[in-house]
Amino acid sequence: MIPIYAILVDYNKPLEQSPSYQALNKQKDIITIVCDNSTNIDIDQAQVQKDGNVYLSMHGNRGLPKAYNRALDHIEEENPIMEGFVMLFDDDTEIPDTYFECVKEMVAADEADIYLPLVVDGHPEQGYLSPSMMKEVYIHRSKDPFSLSQKELCGINSGMLIRLSLFAEYRYNEDLFLDCVDHDFIRSMRQLDARIKVMDTQLEQQFSAFDPDGTKAIQRFRMFKKDIKEFYKGTVKGRLYCAYVIHRHKASIFLHTKDWRIWIQ
Repeated sequence: MIPIYAILVDYNKPLEQSPSYQALNKQKDIITIVCDNSTNIDIDQAQVQKDGNVYLSMHGNRGLPKAYNRALDHIEEENPIMEGFVMLFDDDTEIPDTYFECVKEMVAADEADIYLPLVVDGHPEQGYLSPSMMKEVYIHRSKDPFSLSQKELCGINSGMLIRLSLFAEYRYNEDLFLDCVDHDFIRSMRQLDARIKVMDTQLEQQFSAFDPDGTKAIQRFRMFKKDIKEFYKGTVKGRLYCAYVIHRHKASIFLHTKDWRIWIQ
């Protein structure tokens, strides 16, 4: 049987409250790896192992790329030829049984290297959160992901299904921390001519409401700014577009928080 792994990065959410973990834990033919990025709660390592899953402590929040890479290194130690596929999840995604059925169908059909599920987030008027369109520097939501070409397809980490052999000589960019990690990966895989396919199954992503606390919003913005500058640093057009996105993001934060300090960040 072709091995299927799941990497779940947990950040300060008890696993009994994580819909992602609860869904994955029912799939006993999937090897689930919990990367613990938590800073203020203790994930029950013994319970994870009792559930038959793998627990990896990151000793604090080290960011998504380092968590993914730690899990990939663990997989490669156990599976040196990197056979099979791996799924990526955060701790707050609702995963229906139909998703796992679709994953197994895609693995059996073996028609692509990267599979992207449909992901919604409560804003249908804006289109799907994922897959999205990435064309040169522009990344936009799509209302019809199935119409996107290979050169346009992009998507978020949640629910992404990836052929493990792509990681034989690749690891996630650890100069990123949280934002653009997925887009950076897809961009790199396009350069390797990886085949990307949209899965006909849907996930629901839960996002926290915008925090009106200006101090917290500014702290989060600083992280976003560092990541997006890293992502767009490669071209002049990218750097110009990055400046526009940063300014737009500042305006949005100011609109929600009325905290003028955002303009000097």
